[in-house]
Amino acid sequence: MLSLGQSSTTTLSAIRTNPSPVTAGAPNSKGHIVIKLMLFLVSLIVSVAAFLGVDYCYTKASLGLTAVHNAHGLCFSRDPVRAFGFQPYCSCIRQWLGNSYEFKTNSLGFRDESTREVPATDSRPRILILGDSAPEGMTDWHDSFIGRVATKFPQYEFLNGSVEGYSPSNYLNTERMVVHEGIDFDEVIVFIDISDAQDEAAFFHDKDSSGAVGLPSRKLSRSSLYSDARLWISKNLLLTSDVFQFFEKALIGLGWYHLDLGHGGNEFDLERSAWTYRTVSDNDPYETGYAPLGLARGIAKEKAKMDVLYRELSERNIPISVVVFPWPAQLAHDTVDSREVRIWRAWCAGKCKRFVTLFPAFFAIKSGCPRTQPGCWYLNYFVFGDTHYNSVGNAVVADVLSRSLLQTPPIKRQPSPATESKTPLP
Repeated sequence: MLSLGQSSTTTLSAIRTNPSPVTAGAPNSKGHIVIKLMLFLVSLIVSVAAFLGVDYCYTKASLGLTAVHNAHGLCFSRDPVRAFGFQPYCSCIRQWLGNSYEFKTNSLGFRDESTREVPATDSRPRILILGDSAPEGMTDWHDSFIGRVATKFPQYEFLNGSVEGYSPSNYLNTERMVVHEGIDFDEVIVFIDISDAQDEAAFFHDKDSSGAVGLPSRKLSRSSLYSDARLWISKNLLLTSDVFQFFEKALIGLGWYHLDLGHGGNEFDLERSAWTYRTVSDNDPYETGYAPLGLARGIAKEKAKMDVLYRELSERNIPISVVVFPWPAQLAHDTVDSREVRIWRAWCAGKCKRFVTLFPAFFAIKSGCPRTQPGCWYLNYFVFGDTHYNSVGNAVVADVLSRSLLQTPPIKRQPSPATESKTPLP
């Protein structure tokens, strides 16, 4: 009995101190970990595929609904002198980078608050605005900086002759059209765009001595696998694009100035805007370069067209003013005394009623960003993925321009009947 008890005790002790090897089916086995990992990967792939499928269907449904609601056509039309412009008395819903806004033109085919008839004269001083997409306003009229200024100064009338894609050649042609129509105005304010240098060098060419312009026969765009993929995502996977955008905004906020959404390159270093701080190609065609004229001749052509505009206005005793403003590239890589500022400040000497530079205002905003978020200026003042100002940025432009108008108010001039009559275009 005793020996049996001892034997039993010994066996139990052996079991406790020398457990049997773990079998292959135990929870902590290597094979079980591999199975778990494979199941996780499969479930992850299935979840991502399901999310992308839902995102694709949601995107198509959303964009299709938007297209139905905004199927009002466009207000663009061909123009024999300016190549393109806006139809008069037009109303449509304009699309811009996923946003939409109401767009109206007056009897001149100029963007306006309403589809109204522009009378030949007005008792108020009338200011003709010339520029491209920035002063045209790629947003609601009252949110644009011209719309804001017009609301603030009801004692003046603003005729906004700006059109997306215009440059000095068409600033001149637009002014000539207004004169030809017998419309009286008292001052011209030209918003010279950073992109005007490339447009004059590579996009517009004079068809003849009249100043009528033609367009390039070909366009060269620069893209990469990433930019093509990012553009496809933004068009077909809105929810996925929002995820990308979250990280893109975080990196820009930290001062990493690179944003390629498939619109022609890095928004902070586009060839159209880079000429003020680095070398650009004089050999590549629009839009990757400045051929056939090259940058230097493109700038010379800008100034030549502005010289003609100045002379024609001087003959009618109409003052000219110039406004320059930075793109994101200038704020990221350039200085407040940019080459653009120096060129037009020098041109304005002895010619302009007012020279307004918005570079100091926006560089001051940039310097006010905290050290932990040096790129806050772009996130807070520009349309994300674009070179245009957002609502807050437009308010800054409107404030600077308003101060200039208060300091040097527009004056109603006395038109000369001999020179103000309706005349044929040159």
